Amino acid sequence: MSQDVAARMDELIEQIEYHRLKYYRDDAPEISDYEYDMLEKELAALEEQHPDLTRPHSPSFRVGSGIAEDHPTVAHRQPMLSLENSYNADDLVGYFTRTQKGADRDDPAYVAELKIDGLSLSVVYERGIMTRAITRGDGKVGEDVTQNARTIRELPLHVPAWSGVDVMEVRGEVYIHEDTFKTLNESRLDEGKPLFANPRNAAAGSIRMMDSGEVAKRKLSMFVFQVLGDWVDDIGSHFETLSRLHQLGFPTNPNNRRISGYDDMKGLIEEWDILRRTLPYDTDGIVLKVDDPDTYDAIGYTTKFPKWATAYKFAAEQATTVIRDITIQVGRTGVLTPVANFAPVQLAGTTVSRATLHNFDEIRKKDIRVGDHVFVEKGGEIIPKVVKVIVEKRKGDEAAYEPPLTCPNCGGDVEQVEDQVAVRCVNLACSAQLERRLTHFCSRAAMDIQGMGKETVQQLVAEGIIETLPDIYRLEKHTLTALERMGDKSAENLLAEVEKSKQKPFARLLFAVGIPMIGAKVAEVLVGEYESYDTLRSLPWERIADIHGMGEKVAKSLIHHLQMPSYMETFEAFRELGLTMADVKAPAEAGGDLPLAGKVMVITGSFESGSRTALTNLLKSLGANVTGSVSKKTDILVAGEKAGSKLAKAKSLGVEVVDEEWLKQWQNP
Repeated sequence: MSQDVAARMDELIEQIEYHRLKYYRDDAPEISDYEYDMLEKELAALEEQHPDLTRPHSPSFRVGSGIAEDHPTVAHRQPMLSLENSYNADDLVGYFTRTQKGADRDDPAYVAELKIDGLSLSVVYERGIMTRAITRGDGKVGEDVTQNARTIRELPLHVPAWSGVDVMEVRGEVYIHEDTFKTLNESRLDEGKPLFANPRNAAAGSIRMMDSGEVAKRKLSMFVFQVLGDWVDDIGSHFETLSRLHQLGFPTNPNNRRISGYDDMKGLIEEWDILRRTLPYDTDGIVLKVDDPDTYDAIGYTTKFPKWATAYKFAAEQATTVIRDITIQVGRTGVLTPVANFAPVQLAGTTVSRATLHNFDEIRKKDIRVGDHVFVEKGGEIIPKVVKVIVEKRKGDEAAYEPPLTCPNCGGDVEQVEDQVAVRCVNLACSAQLERRLTHFCSRAAMDIQGMGKETVQQLVAEGIIETLPDIYRLEKHTLTALERMGDKSAENLLAEVEKSKQKPFARLLFAVGIPMIGAKVAEVLVGEYESYDTLRSLPWERIADIHGMGEKVAKSLIHHLQMPSYMETFEAFRELGLTMADVKAPAEAGGDLPLAGKVMVITGSFESGSRTALTNLLKSLGANVTGSVSKKTDILVAGEKAGSKLAKAKSLGVEVVDEEWLKQWQNP
């Protein structure tokens, strides 16, 4: 039986990899997205049932699994050097002269590659299987972010065509697509979190995150621009090496080009300074490399960069304009964000007339006033920013901006939480927040109320049927059927979904209400530690801050909001309406016959026999209550390879510690 399952897993992995290449490499998909998803779901189901058979190169790792305690540092096999920068075409004359002299020829060939504005990453493959991914770091030592790199869908986990080479290493740039970046920043704006200044910052922050499941949602991408390995010596050309990498399934930039010298490069700069604005990702220049690797040693290196390569940097675009007004946008969590409205200007090929000012501290620091002449910049970034006030152009009638004392939308009170720059409207019934709050509350990751989509939410709010979150649970059939495009059956289905959501775990509800800084994973950890709403609300913030991974800011935000009258009224209404307000233990945990019934367990480290998600599901099926942090309530810690702070804490508390060998009694009974 296990042989049949293993064979089917291998078959599915092969099919998924084939169709991934057809989609990402060849741009010629042969099956629909749905059919591709079904292959991945079948594989995931088999791995959940047979975690001991999970392959290290399984595509299931792309969705992320587990939370890293830290990213250990690893030394690079060869240093990851920086590049010398040039800022105008004339600066490149010296580069061409130097490389021609070093190569001892007047006409060496060059490769021009678009310089992707992202984060450099080195990925190591052993016998064709991805085993390690390391950030640039200081060039000599970087962070091990292997789990996160596995979520990059364009990057192969396994190179099936590879043979004869034990180790190969590819290097490239991790980046985020513009649409993904825009969605990410919109979400952060709603949640009151600081916005990423540009896609590069977003990519760099994402690849270093501890939760690889969250990284997977960021949809990171990568272009490979270099490979290290003995086999490269047999190819003899950098351009041909890039072509070979593409054939093997690695993502290479389709705009790489061979050129012959300065004139070609100057024309390329003029061409791409315009065309780059049509790309779905950010580029901040063009990288030049001598095409013949045999000349690299002769051309030479400095301690910081290779002399045979250089980077031409595009100039950031700036324009001057006049601020006409500063308005306020109210986000889903009530955050008031000031927005500068100015006379329209052309930036990076688009007309812009608005720029976020992020927060009121930003306005004070830059002394931004209505009527000011300002520099606005969009040097590759999607969201333009006000760089500087041109004080010399002030006439004296520019108006200093005063932050609002009440919400400009509903007139409700606003507050600024200690140690946070965000100012929030605390009225949960504020109409500017309500639609987004409802949409978030009903989303799949929160209360998962099917049928409560954006259009339905808009109608319910516009008609005044829903004015608070608890009103969802007061809906009646005759009210729903009065809505446009809502028949009897649709109304009955929606009401059934609403009723079903009352049984969702309390962690879902805690996340769904939209408390700033309380994401889905944080809510699970909190409820795993302190089971009920009543317990959490009564705790001092210091107790929350002591939970691994929480910290002072998260703890203060949670306790502050749980003790606010508007949130207390909301939760009490949920209680009266029959929602789950505490972590409900499974019957087995109360004394059933399952072998681990009632045991509170934590998993840490990495395991050969399966992902931590699969092992968590296994332990839960045996009756265990698996939580995310070690405490006095923990009965058993399962420690794999590279177990860190959780192992140390378990030992200090006298918690029983078991290893992967102990798990095998449950995996192979």
